[in-house]
Amino acid sequence: MIRFRDPIDPNDSVIVIDIGNTSIGLATWHAESIRTPLSIPTRDAEAFARAYAAHVESVPRAKPAATVIASVVPAVLQRVREQIADLVSREALVVGDSLPLPMDVTVENPDTVGVDRVCAAAAAFERIQTSCTVVDFGTAVTVDLVDADGAFAGGAILPGLKLQLRALHEFTAALPEVEPCFPNRPFGRNTVEAMQTGVCRGLAGAVRALVEAYATSLNRWPQVVATGGDLEFMAAHCDFIDTPVRHLTLRGVGLAYSHHLTSKGA
Repeated sequence: MIRFRDPIDPNDSVIVIDIGNTSIGLATWHAESIRTPLSIPTRDAEAFARAYAAHVESVPRAKPAATVIASVVPAVLQRVREQIADLVSREALVVGDSLPLPMDVTVENPDTVGVDRVCAAAAAFERIQTSCTVVDFGTAVTVDLVDADGAFAGGAILPGLKLQLRALHEFTAALPEVEPCFPNRPFGRNTVEAMQTGVCRGLAGAVRALVEAYATSLNRWPQVVATGGDLEFMAAHCDFIDTPVRHLTLRGVGLAYSHHLTSKGA
């Protein structure tokens, strides 16, 4: 059962949370906008508790109307729900569980699509009000398509920058541990540069190829909205990005809450 503080006021502040594989995004959702966003390592339970308590204290009367979560890490979701219940004596709302998804999902087995992908797609469509491609440069990189009716139509998933570089190091005998970087030359003159240019330029090229394939299928260019932890690093090398938006998934989590209030006439 969905539990709200009574009476429901759509202007109340809500705490929104995005639990990812590497980090947890946390912010306040108020007046259809994101306030005081921050990122915490996913496994750092103490840091999350401190950050959440600070957000609770920052809202009027230290009483958020609700806490709304999107998660792709079930074990961490359970921990976070328990922490929130202990801190505010109220259950959090979970998108895709106790709270409906913020948009229709028209793929095979909709329940298997990551909630973070759906939330980001909903926020992208809300922003530009037309069919679009949504790129999330995170631990995994997702390239998703929203159709003209505002439904999640499908997409692609690739390993992100650090995941690719770590795999090269861990599954070979001689390749070193390397940080992401775009070398000045498009070809590496040493092993480190070869790994960096292969992964970083290769990822930019792969995303471009997917966007172009979507455009060919649709017979038109779907605007590209991009987000994610590696957005700023990648954006300078992805000239096909039309609209970079930070914290897009958190915005989608807030929209899931707002859409539900609207459906209830609040």
